[in-house]
Amino acid sequence: MSEALEIQEIHKEFLREASFNLTDLRTQVQLTYWSEQHFITQGLIELLPFGEILSNIRFYSYVDYSLEELVSKANQTLLYWRLSGITQYDGTPVTQLSLFYNETFLWHYSTPSYREEIHLQIQSGHRVRFLSRFLLSQTEIEVEFNKIRLQTDFNNNFQFVYTNSNTYQYKFANLRWQPICTILSFPLINPPTFSLPIMVPNALGRETEYQAYLTQVQGLPNNIHIQDHYWDSINSTPANTLGPTHVNTPSTGSDTD
Repeated sequence: MSEALEIQEIHKEFLREASFNLTDLRTQVQLTYWSEQHFITQGLIELLPFGEILSNIRFYSYVDYSLEELVSKANQTLLYWRLSGITQYDGTPVTQLSLFYNETFLWHYSTPSYREEIHLQIQSGHRVRFLSRFLLSQTEIEVEFNKIRLQTDFNNNFQFVYTNSNTYQYKFANLRWQPICTILSFPLINPPTFSLPIMVPNALGRETEYQAYLTQVQGLPNNIHIQDHYWDSINSTPANTLGPTHVNTPSTGSDTD
């Protein structure tokens, strides 16, 4: 047996023993993706709360307790790609994956189901976020969160908009998370700069799947709800978990993270 065939057999045996539990990204209605392949490990997808509305406590809990586990699950996916021999369209090995939130699900299923709670939280000075992007490559991991704000008109009617993000980056070279925060003095109501959600949903005939996933999200124990204690005035992230913060835009106001 040639050396190449022997290595291939070793890889196959490892895959059988490892018993990777995989998820097909084409079945995940809460997200969209950019990649030439469609499979990641189930453990990784379970740590990515796409489609959920994150209260301040839920957000800080995720940053404090889930980021380290996210590295482990991401490494499992990288290992699966390598050992299974998954390639891109040109035959080269898969090197990265980008996931994004599904706009139709977030703005036309998830957000409307919590409309009043989101409204009350923002009016009470609480920040509300959602996971907007996840990047995995051979050199780094990134997770990005956007904030939901309120925009009002002359008749005091409001709509949801979204603004600047929190990005957390993990470099495999230095083995630590680095928060890269865009800190702007945006008010929670009527921010000067914002992005509008899509107005027309595009469910692509997957209404039943969207509704089923919404029911799953609503059954989660950490759903958004009005909090008696607001954590946004403190830094809850342990100093030994994250590196120094790199600030992209200096802030002159007090509305920071």
